[in-house]
Amino acid sequence: MASLLNNGTLLSVGLNQSTRTALLASQRGTIYDRNLTPLVNKTTRFRGVLYPQTDLLNLIQDDVTRENYLRLAAALEKQELLMTDMLDSTVMIRGLHTFRVPQRYDSTVSCAHLLGYLDESGLNGQTGMEKAYNTLLEQYAGKITVTYNVNGTGACQTDQPLEITNTIDRCKGGIQLTIDAEIQRYLEELASVYLPKGATTVLDAQTGEILACTSLPTFHPEQIQTSIEQQDGALINRLLSGYDCGSVFKIVTAAAALEYGVTPEQTYSCAGEITVGNTVFHCHNRLGHHTLDMKTAFAQSCNLYFIQLAQQIGGEALLNTASAFGLYDPIDLADGLSAPAAILPDLDQLYPATLANLSFGQGALLITPLHVAQLTAIIANDGIRNTPTAVLGTVDEQGKQTLTEKGRGERVLSETTATLLQEMMEMVVQSGTGTRAQPELSNAAGKTGTAQTGQMNGDQPVIQSWFTGYFPAESPRYIITVLAEDAENLGGDAQALFRDLADKLRYKP
Repeated sequence: MASLLNNGTLLSVGLNQSTRTALLASQRGTIYDRNLTPLVNKTTRFRGVLYPQTDLLNLIQDDVTRENYLRLAAALEKQELLMTDMLDSTVMIRGLHTFRVPQRYDSTVSCAHLLGYLDESGLNGQTGMEKAYNTLLEQYAGKITVTYNVNGTGACQTDQPLEITNTIDRCKGGIQLTIDAEIQRYLEELASVYLPKGATTVLDAQTGEILACTSLPTFHPEQIQTSIEQQDGALINRLLSGYDCGSVFKIVTAAAALEYGVTPEQTYSCAGEITVGNTVFHCHNRLGHHTLDMKTAFAQSCNLYFIQLAQQIGGEALLNTASAFGLYDPIDLADGLSAPAAILPDLDQLYPATLANLSFGQGALLITPLHVAQLTAIIANDGIRNTPTAVLGTVDEQGKQTLTEKGRGERVLSETTATLLQEMMEMVVQSGTGTRAQPELSNAAGKTGTAQTGQMNGDQPVIQSWFTGYFPAESPRYIITVLAEDAENLGGDAQALFRDLADKLRYKP
């Protein structure tokens, strides 16, 4: 039985054993960004094929690695067809055929968690878009095959020309994502500075399309075992994982109150603590904020104001508003790739103290960063909910696009409520808890969140830090949501990341 040939796979053996066909190279379909910039298959490597002749092998010894040269020398002794990776494609030697072949992954890979990775064979997607669109990407696989003659002992005959079939360009077909490679690059550069661990996403404020996303720590698709051994959770897609969200949830509480008839002028005197049932709740300002209305309470993130607000409107109103924001629905980006619905207490579990906890985002509440981005977009988009999406459509090998039909946005908040929340979120950045998120080049609006988790990192509590917002404030274009996981121990800075990314994007066409 014939053996595998120098990284090529034997495809078929003629019945008369006179010809054989071997695979020189293959590649699956391409994953593109919204501008048809490849996110995989971006670079090329070089493959060469030649007859097993000593003079030919000697001529290319400076154009292959030492390891490949030794492998070729061993194949030469067996008179097998010689196939190898080349250092470049400029070698002009009679009898040598060289080809540029797309390489699946670069040394660095953008949005790795969204793209996913392949199994060890390199033929099947295991996670992310590689898995969700595995069938389509395989349908667009291109290859280079070499048919050659052998004698009765299976040795390669060198007196006949090689027959080469090249369909490698077929791999130009594939899928087109909503990702913008330029924004993705900006985001990853800043995330490497401000986000040791966490997740970030950028949405188009009007459509909900995901323009960029990160989950940190990240991984390389060809080094999965290394990531597993490091035990740092790099393979977890944090964008699609549930977290304590803290005061970010006050967006929902404020919206519920406004939708159920509470006016923003309603005041409350914060004394620094309040007792609900048998539980004492503290404001982050232990001295108290004194008398404030809803807008000021939102900007200063006063827990006690929102506790009394939730007690006033009741748990059913709060949960109904959470439903309107889409928190009870998973966000499906592709088959097997989704952000699970938020975990919220049931209505019959909302005792006074439980409801108090929920009002400012603590207790039995877990929500994904992608859901937080979605609820932020609802405010920016005047109360219209567009579910986040990640796929624009498909592309054939000639570059013809077939776009996926888009769903229509749904009004889930009154425009009046959305406008009032826009004003509150602007105050957060202008004079409230989010002033460090203020971009230099534009106005922004947003909400901070600091969530107790009940977990410990050594002897220090794990605190999740959030900033979610949009800009420009007067005409929202981008939604940016940042989760800095265990920020106080790891040094994550959600507001600074938002600020610097907003400035980067300010003049993007």
